[in-house]
Amino acid sequence: METFAPKRPQNLDVATLGRDAMAGTISAIVNIAYCISFSALIFQGSIAAGFPLGLAALIMGTMVTGVVVSLTTTLVPADAGPDTPAVAVMSVLATTVAAGLAAKGADTETMIINVMVAITVSTFLTGAVLFGLGGLKLGQWLRFVPFPVIGGFLAASGFLLITGGVEVITGSNLTLSPSSWAVMGDARYAPQIGVGLAFAFFIVLLKRWMDDYLTLPIAFVVFLIVLNVILLWFVTDPTTQADWYLAAVGALQLWWPIEAVATHDIDWGVMAMSSAEIGAVCGVTAISMLLDVSSLEVARQKSADLDKEFRTNGLANVLASVLGGVAGNLSLNNSLLLQQAGAVTRISGVSVAVICGLVLFAGADVGAFVPKAILGGMLAYLGTMILIEALVHSPAQRSRTDLALAIAIALVILYFGYLVGVVLGVIGACLLFALSYSRIGVIRRHLTRYELSSSVDRSPEQTRLLQEEGKRVHVFWLSGFIFFGSSNGLFERIKRVIEGQKERPVGYIVLDFSAVQGLDTSAVLSLVKLRNYCEEKDVTLVFSGLSDSMHAAFLGAGFFGADRPHQAFATRNEAVEWCEDMVLLYHEVGDASSHTFESWLQSELGGDISFERVEPYMTRRELDSGVVLFRQGEPSDSVVFQASGCVAITITGEYGRSIRLRRMLGHTVVGEMGFYRNVPRGANVVAESATVVYILTRDSFDKMQEEDSAAAAALHKLIIRLLSDRLEFANREISALH
Repeated sequence: METFAPKRPQNLDVATLGRDAMAGTISAIVNIAYCISFSALIFQGSIAAGFPLGLAALIMGTMVTGVVVSLTTTLVPADAGPDTPAVAVMSVLATTVAAGLAAKGADTETMIINVMVAITVSTFLTGAVLFGLGGLKLGQWLRFVPFPVIGGFLAASGFLLITGGVEVITGSNLTLSPSSWAVMGDARYAPQIGVGLAFAFFIVLLKRWMDDYLTLPIAFVVFLIVLNVILLWFVTDPTTQADWYLAAVGALQLWWPIEAVATHDIDWGVMAMSSAEIGAVCGVTAISMLLDVSSLEVARQKSADLDKEFRTNGLANVLASVLGGVAGNLSLNNSLLLQQAGAVTRISGVSVAVICGLVLFAGADVGAFVPKAILGGMLAYLGTMILIEALVHSPAQRSRTDLALAIAIALVILYFGYLVGVVLGVIGACLLFALSYSRIGVIRRHLTRYELSSSVDRSPEQTRLLQEEGKRVHVFWLSGFIFFGSSNGLFERIKRVIEGQKERPVGYIVLDFSAVQGLDTSAVLSLVKLRNYCEEKDVTLVFSGLSDSMHAAFLGAGFFGADRPHQAFATRNEAVEWCEDMVLLYHEVGDASSHTFESWLQSELGGDISFERVEPYMTRRELDSGVVLFRQGEPSDSVVFQASGCVAITITGEYGRSIRLRRMLGHTVVGEMGFYRNVPRGANVVAESATVVYILTRDSFDKMQEEDSAAAAALHKLIIRLLSDRLEFANREISALH
């Protein structure tokens, strides 16, 4: 893939300076050609006599902004000057001011001076706006420009460069209308267009034989010499000869704004009525600069300091307004032209300003020796390269939707202008993003209580019941930002789950918001629809991990209250634990079991071993709430059978904070892992309520194996079965989570 990444030599030598000077000269000639066409665009009709004054202001703006930007930019080599979108708005500003003054009977000179003052005011305000954006460090906030917008901007710029090349030759205004292109078949211009195409094709051929930076200067010099020789020796008709060159610029009249304001009658009322157009110049210039910088970053494959670019471009425009220049900014087209002509360092941009200064102050007339065909071919070549980069080598090629959007944005820009195209492009890109994001959905994972339990170890009876009823509790992990598109997808997914489960109807939906960054109002309204549907189906919504703002939004929408069954908890574990408690309560299963501890233990030992046979080897203890049974790091010299109550398994965190891992309810075994592995306790065991336990020490267990081996074997089997059940459930949970 061809890229526009510059190749920089290590040292600033004579050859490099020569390359920069040559590139600057070529770019300056093209810039002056642009200024001529821009001035003709702004000063037409009743104010056409202002063309020389406008041309001087445009060249001054190119010179001042070019020097400041080229010496300060982070995207070297670069050039600056009045940009096509802003100049288009300036032409509207000029027409508005002239029409307002014409209605008052003002003469032509007064209209021209007032138009120039309006352009100067817009230039100054543009500088202030750009500097303010950079000074407030708002560059990163303005970087949210989707690539299709950049691609469309590049494609439109490339097309306008191609048509600009034809316009330089023909002097006509080309549009997307086929009728405007009929001028290309005119006998006066067809040979020039053919020579321009030959020049562009010659550049492509040279690229195969030499370094890129040499191709444009060599092609330019060769065609300049050959074409001038042919025109001077073989074309004898002066009129035909003149058609091949730009119109003579003639003497330029410098524009000094301060002097004009002091010596002429300025109608500030008309200026105020044109404030919308003046503001549009500021806005379009800021947008053009943002897109030019973003596009140049893509073309150069490097990152710019956008805040610095805004500040320096702002200062350049303020200085240009004082010196009588027109608003300008870092230019994508000019910068790429410099680079394609072989420029490497900042000196190339200064060279452009020097050549423009010679034309402005010394009266050098480039139209006298540079044929229009060369300028047109150069613009056509550069435009074609930009089009290829934007549409063929673009990252948007990976997505047909992005490519189609980029083409659509380019067409809108060509039909309605840059401002409309960029605004509609950003809107379209945002809508496409919303559509794509809604397809991804916000549900990161979905499990039921059958695969995922809370951190509470319950009695075997409760555990079996929760396994049987596990699919009545569904847990949804949510993530990302929930908005109108994704919230409706969430509703539809939960609705399908509820409607699809007939045998054991869904009773509880846990929505975990721990990984949700936020949600908008439309998402809350969509979830209100989910709430109403769940209440109709007798399903309880259980929220977890809500931030304060999200909890307030749901509270305001009426999700929680005395007349609502829905609940909110700090963590997903607490939410699942509450659902388990509700399922057990529904089946009227108590805190522990319908069995006594004695009958449960005898049943777990196989039925043949009575409780009385193992009780003598155990020590019964009654624990109050808060009593520590085990401490982390102590020797594992006993295993505990929990008869009633509740204990918490905790560990001590990095800063001494106690972290609860699990809760153990009655009729279970605690501490068996350390006991069997003979390693220190891995956690603390603390009573959370009045608890009764039976403690079997290692010595007592050894004694049981000697005196009642059958009872000891039954106890071994009980613990092995318990560990197997826990391992099997852990494996199922891990598998489900993956």
